[in-house]
Amino acid sequence: MPDTPPVPLAERLAGLPDQVSVQQVVDATGVSLSTARNWAASDTWPPFAAKQGRTKLYPRTAVEDWLRENQAAQPDVGELAPDSDDMLSMRQISELTGRPYGSVSAYPTLYGPDHKDPFPPADAVGRRRAADVHAWFSRRSTRGGKRATTTAVPAKTTPAPAAADVVDMHGIAGALGRTLEEAKAIMRRPALAEMRLPEKVGRSRVWPRPQLLAELRRMDLLPGVPRKPTAAERRWLAGGPKTVTEFADHYDVTVSAVMHRMERARKDGDPARQPPEPVDPAVRFKRYDPAAFDAFWRGGTAAS
Repeated sequence: MPDTPPVPLAERLAGLPDQVSVQQVVDATGVSLSTARNWAASDTWPPFAAKQGRTKLYPRTAVEDWLRENQAAQPDVGELAPDSDDMLSMRQISELTGRPYGSVSAYPTLYGPDHKDPFPPADAVGRRRAADVHAWFSRRSTRGGKRATTTAVPAKTTPAPAAADVVDMHGIAGALGRTLEEAKAIMRRPALAEMRLPEKVGRSRVWPRPQLLAELRRMDLLPGVPRKPTAAERRWLAGGPKTVTEFADHYDVTVSAVMHRMERARKDGDPARQPPEPVDPAVRFKRYDPAAFDAFWRGGTAAS
């Protein structure tokens, strides 16, 4: 794109009649009709001088003066770097420009590929090049009217992680060999939930792949990757029968999570993934053999 500066909005009205409508302002400046209507609704917009039917006509020279006074002097691009190759998520673009996230996230739809100036395209994980976004906002700022003055709050923002470095819930379910709902239940464990990255990739919540896999391996949750238990764990597994509450504490989950998994396993009827029978079925608070229950919990059979 050439580096010649854009023609100021006021000068684009040259050649129009002495009285202009909002639609004529739109056609001359290239702004959207909604933007021009917002201008005309402003308290500082010049009063109309005449009407043609229901269409209000405004003095062209007064409109030119208004545009000169209200057009942003500098592109409103916040903290976006004009020559950066960083790939940014929509949330980061919102933070760096000081614009509401709801507005920014709508730009790809409002200014799609068929628009005369489409929003920069995203990569495979929904990120956009910072320099392209800077250029797009700069072009729109030179076409738009007065904008609210915003100061982006300085923040320690880093580029969104590359796709190879993160994994979403579907990828986690595949790694665990579980259904999506089972994977979601597992990822609610505090130790795993705390690892979730604050940024989304597209619309998906993601986790750092290497660190998460290491933690899942440590928790012996990855199929086909047996983990050698620690001495403390071996003593715990060799101990006496335990209640559901004790198992919940041991696996760092809620009691309801343990009960739900047992009920779901019984309902599914898979003989390879059934919980063990209680050692004392007649008592109210049933207890189970730790080794047998641990095999069930980690995806094996109760007898393994």
